[in-house]
Amino acid sequence: MKKKVFRLFGLADFSLRFLGLAPIHRSVFLVMIFILGIEWQLARAENYYGMANDYLQYGAGARSLAMGGAYVALADEASAPYWNPAGLTQIDEHQFLSMYAPFFEGTSYNFISYVLPLRSLGNVAISDVFLYSGGFEEVSRTGEVTGRSSSVWKNAVIISYANRVYRHISLGASLKLINERVMKYSGSGQGIDLGILCKASDRLSIGLAVQNVLQPKVTLREEPDVYRVNLKGGVAWGISSERLILTADINKLVDEKAYLSVGAEISPWEKISPSSLNRLDLRLGINHLQTFTCGIGLKIKFLSLDYAFNIHRIGNLHKFGLTFHWGSIHKAGTKPILKSKRDQWKTRQTVH
Repeated sequence: MKKKVFRLFGLADFSLRFLGLAPIHRSVFLVMIFILGIEWQLARAENYYGMANDYLQYGAGARSLAMGGAYVALADEASAPYWNPAGLTQIDEHQFLSMYAPFFEGTSYNFISYVLPLRSLGNVAISDVFLYSGGFEEVSRTGEVTGRSSSVWKNAVIISYANRVYRHISLGASLKLINERVMKYSGSGQGIDLGILCKASDRLSIGLAVQNVLQPKVTLREEPDVYRVNLKGGVAWGISSERLILTADINKLVDEKAYLSVGAEISPWEKISPSSLNRLDLRLGINHLQTFTCGIGLKIKFLSLDYAFNIHRIGNLHKFGLTFHWGSIHKAGTKPILKSKRDQWKTRQTVH
């Protein structure tokens, strides 16, 4: 344990020196790394698999998952409806995000999201979380196969809205439409999530999200499965012109232990050649299962490519993300200066 903490400590110090950060920034970050190394053993989440809303604990977006899922206070791209709907106010362009994550034994996890900016009216988004697992066989109580190969799928459509309510404070809300099917049984339900984001300064953001304020209840057979209330709070700190971003979240699912997730995103180079590559980001974190996560992100003009990796006790997990962004409201809002009739008359006289 001590060796792992000090190795991480040394790697972080080298990375920060490479970035040319001030000594005070390096000191603060290294203290955080040490604390997080200790917390690695103290704050471990329980296994959520098997709960009604287990698939909504997996995360959304390859960027955020590479940062350990510590994203409540950052949430500045199209995965915001999942983490914190209030984060939508940070998006000033159209965005379409997709993520594909192949799991084990014929199971896959997918997330897509589209954000529509409405200027002063706020932002709206529609997202979809989909978990699919196939190859199941129905059996009787005696163990005989009674049906053909069946599948299990769970789906949540999320409709979100957010707006800035006071200077640096934003509020957001999401309506979740839940549908599930297990073998021949199916059910549906509705839920509501709420979020708040405070930009305390140019570098510091504080986020809070409450998932399942209105708890979805999905009945497949007799007893309904009730989605538990989930509380998330986090901070995000940008250093050195956003070339280094540090995040930390505390997550508390009702009737379960609270756990800590942390993450970091580093952009090693301020300018990259060739010019078509706008930005390269390296990411790492510790997720709710207290395993290390890492990933990389490439931004090429209107396209972002993201990859996340983490080790699971069953095997390695990979997540692939693709984001399109276009139509910035700032560019679209630039209007040409109209000439007066007198100036137009002078122009015509000059031409003739």
